[in-house]
Amino acid sequence: MKWAKRLGLVVLVGLLVFVFGWAPWWLAGLFTTRRFAYRDRVNQGLTPASFSLPFEDLGFNAPDGVPLKGWWVPASEPHGTVILVHGLNRSRIEMVRKVPFVHKQGWNALLFDLRHHGDSGGDISSFGYFEKQDVHAAVALARARSPVPVVVWGVSLGAASATLAAAEDPSIAGLVCDSTYRSLRDTAAHHLGLFRQFRWWLRIVPVWPVSGEAVYWAGRRGGFDPDAIDIVGAAAHLSGRPCLFVANSGDKRMPKEIAFELKAAAGPQAQVLIVPGESHGEAYRDGTAAYENAVQQVLATAASAPPLRVANGR
Repeated sequence: MKWAKRLGLVVLVGLLVFVFGWAPWWLAGLFTTRRFAYRDRVNQGLTPASFSLPFEDLGFNAPDGVPLKGWWVPASEPHGTVILVHGLNRSRIEMVRKVPFVHKQGWNALLFDLRHHGDSGGDISSFGYFEKQDVHAAVALARARSPVPVVVWGVSLGAASATLAAAEDPSIAGLVCDSTYRSLRDTAAHHLGLFRQFRWWLRIVPVWPVSGEAVYWAGRRGGFDPDAIDIVGAAAHLSGRPCLFVANSGDKRMPKEIAFELKAAAGPQAQVLIVPGESHGEAYRDGTAAYENAVQQVLATAASAPPLRVANGR
């Protein structure tokens, strides 16, 4: 009995260390330091040339020096430039099927790989904290190439990064924010809850406090402030600009309610588009006609807005 009790104590301590120590640390590393590329079979090998559009390979640096790679697709006498920003574990090819639509509207397109993704450099994914710098760099490059209004269109992580950048740069003329999260803390708790449903034994990992610990370790391992990744808070700084918040109706990862919360924060000029479907980040595929009509409104409003000059030169 004595040895049984000791063994039980060892097992209990090991379980506690696993659940409240190693598991949050491992989860944080999985999403911040691991470089994982989703096999995008649908878009694999596509470039703008696949749609008979001329393009140029780009290389530029984020403000902190991280090298970024992308494509520039020019339009003749452009109304503006649309910067397309992909999601987590994806690359610029996720956005390439949107380029013909953008080009048809008479807008330049700039696609690029976020840091720690695709052909770009960087060692950390930070859920938008550092990635917004990549968006700022792309905006500066777009303006240098063509002094016309800039609209940023992002999906998931790209949408979060675009929203955070637009909040800091009021000269960004418009935003299309597709399938993003409320905040890092909120989405960490939500996704851990989904993760626990995969196997019955994963239910030993409680959402609280493990999600909070994982967020803490993500910030420590990635060198960023997790509480600064507040997309709803950022949306409150978008007043006066055309914004479109998009979601799939049955997206379990980023529920459609988030789009309405972002619209409420952004103000009456913002719009919401809910596309029928259960996928994440595939609203353009699932509801192309409605999606393009909604984006056309954003582009038309952004193109007609007077230029805004700000003190920092952005």
